[in-house]
Amino acid sequence: MATGWYDSGMDTEQENVVNNETRTEGESDQLQPLITLASALLDTDRLLIAAELAKRPTNRMDLAAATGLSHRDLLRQLDILRQHGLAQLAEPAPRQPDHYSLYELNVEAFKSARKAMGKYKGIKPRPTDSRLLILDTFMPDGKLVAFPRKQEQIITILNEVARKFDPDKQYKEREVNVILEEVNEDYCTLRRHLVDYGYLSRSDGVYVKR
Repeated sequence: MATGWYDSGMDTEQENVVNNETRTEGESDQLQPLITLASALLDTDRLLIAAELAKRPTNRMDLAAATGLSHRDLLRQLDILRQHGLAQLAEPAPRQPDHYSLYELNVEAFKSARKAMGKYKGIKPRPTDSRLLILDTFMPDGKLVAFPRKQEQIITILNEVARKFDPDKQYKEREVNVILEEVNEDYCTLRRHLVDYGYLSRSDGVYVKR
């Protein structure tokens, strides 16, 4: 179904707000395991405890001896690690843990954080340059997904589309249509605006880039 030039009900700023909110929520969810891991380990005492638990399940007596922490500090840091889901009582978990109850790392939490890191590396940052922002909003990956309304947006889009034409070459209308259809199926609207805005000249069915 062809898209009309004024089909977009939002300008770039509105699109940007909506897209940013959607992306921010989605990215936050994706990155939560990584954020949790970083928050839990932003303390050297907790790093020491995690390092010991990475070797094997360990009780509080041995953890205190290995880390040099007092039992009070050890309990506090262990509670934080457990709240963040990085440490847990080894199974079978006792109802009333004591000094000799075994603790272990929650391996799944680290796997989730590793997976989140992989997703983070693939997240494309939103551009801040106005031209790139317009292109990212209306022409992601070179495909025109919605026709803008504001003159600045229209000109930016047409500038980008016009780059597909060689100024030293003459094009038949059919050739112009083939090029523009790669951008948007409504190639007639695109062709008309390229002529109306002075990007292409037309004479006897032949088009030339100005």
